[in-house]
Amino acid sequence: MNLPDTLRLNEFGFYEIKQKPTPEELRDYYARRYYQENLTTYQPEYPAEELEHIEGKLRLRHWVLEQLRSPEAAPRMVTEGATAKGSFLDIGCGEGWALDYFQRQGWDVLGLDFSSFSVEKFHPKLREHLRTGDLYEEVEKLVAAGQQFDILWLDNVLEHVLEPAGLLRLCRELIKPNGILVVDVPNDFSALQQHLLDSGQIDRPFWVVLPDHLSYFNPTGLRNLAESTGWHVARVIGDQPIDLNLLNPATNYVMDRAAGKGAHQTRLAQDNFLLRTAPLPAVAAYYEALAGVGLGRSIVAFLQPG
Repeated sequence: MNLPDTLRLNEFGFYEIKQKPTPEELRDYYARRYYQENLTTYQPEYPAEELEHIEGKLRLRHWVLEQLRSPEAAPRMVTEGATAKGSFLDIGCGEGWALDYFQRQGWDVLGLDFSSFSVEKFHPKLREHLRTGDLYEEVEKLVAAGQQFDILWLDNVLEHVLEPAGLLRLCRELIKPNGILVVDVPNDFSALQQHLLDSGQIDRPFWVVLPDHLSYFNPTGLRNLAESTGWHVARVIGDQPIDLNLLNPATNYVMDRAAGKGAHQTRLAQDNFLLRTAPLPAVAAYYEALAGVGLGRSIVAFLQPG
């Protein structure tokens, strides 16, 4: 693969940017520009199928979490007014979808983010559960205060931070002995992407997006990073492999941007259909199998204290 000269392969086996921004530059980018200037893929409004997709993925991950925590308790959901199931920390909570979901399931929730912009727009009632500022600094404050949580959530965050290993080590201090850290990162520099480049079906490594993504993970690199920072990889699942569309000229959204909306809508429809009709154990096994053969646009790893 022709590697952009801005990246290097690190000791863990994933790629990272050579010249990283300063913490001040990164803080300014996310606090002042990222959401407000629409520099993210997040949307100002979400149609019904997008909301169903978000809810369905959260429901699946919640099921996997409960399987790992207590297999016999996995199918149960708490009812309104029941005792809280545990403590949930979302590091880089964005719009607050996970905060809202887990609060509805009876968890005590806390979110961290550079900005309150998106939580205030989509889930204003959760503002009191949000702390804003530099993610590292806020996590360090929680560590210094001796706080620990049952569930830690890093959804599309690790690829954005300056020091992924440092953040995972801090998370290790924040997790309870039987807790779980959920890490969701893009699946980058995959065998499929290499094939697409080699065969000329795409003309560039479209997944390299600077300055948004500072690290580019693959399953092996993420596993190496996790194990070197005190974590055991308990389970890994993928998601719908949207990149398969790039094998078909009619749906190749890299070479024809107009095809992107249709490819995305197809992915939503596939996921929503499965999550609406199939048992969660079967859906989880399906996505786990995709991850096992290197497919899926994302890697979702469930980590336990090692």
